[in-house]
Amino acid sequence: MKINNDNVVSELHKRNPKALDFIVDIYGGLIKSIVKKTLFNFKNSGSVDECVNDVFLGIWNNIDEFHKDNSFKSWIAAIAKYKAIDYQRKLIKEWNSKNIDGIEIQINDTVDKRILEKETYDELLKLLSKLKPRDKEIFIRRYFNGESTKEIAAKLNVNKEVINNRLSRGRKKLRKIIFSEVKKP
Repeated sequence: MKINNDNVVSELHKRNPKALDFIVDIYGGLIKSIVKKTLFNFKNSGSVDECVNDVFLGIWNNIDEFHKDNSFKSWIAAIAKYKAIDYQRKLIKEWNSKNIDGIEIQINDTVDKRILEKETYDELLKLLSKLKPRDKEIFIRRYFNGESTKEIAAKLNVNKEVINNRLSRGRKKLRKIIFSEVKKP
């Protein structure tokens, strides 16, 4: 039987592998573009292809959740989007735990130049809220606003070494918090 848009859902219900091949051929480009858009910061890690494969697996495993009243293409796009967001969270968590010492985050007001999405920004602010208010202010000035330690020291009327020490201790504390959250089941 030839698979087409009219019978692909019913063939997936029957677990016909040709239906999945049809989805790869017809919707593969859409899925890959959604995943690439979400994982644009991680495109060199091999995660895009891994996520795309998980999207196809998600379609195969969750076909019973699809309601015929809805658009099949939209349903596939939603699966791709949410799988990619899950991957993004996982990769950010891995990145944060490995690279917190060298973190240099710049948040720009323009949409075109934004590095982190609002969700990631909110998670970082939540993490920073676990620091003392003064340390939080120093972190925001240094890593979000891009101020140098010399500029921060001048504005806060302290020695540059005080700022460096607070940043170092703050990074250690954040690393400890991140590792404790990763170890939780």
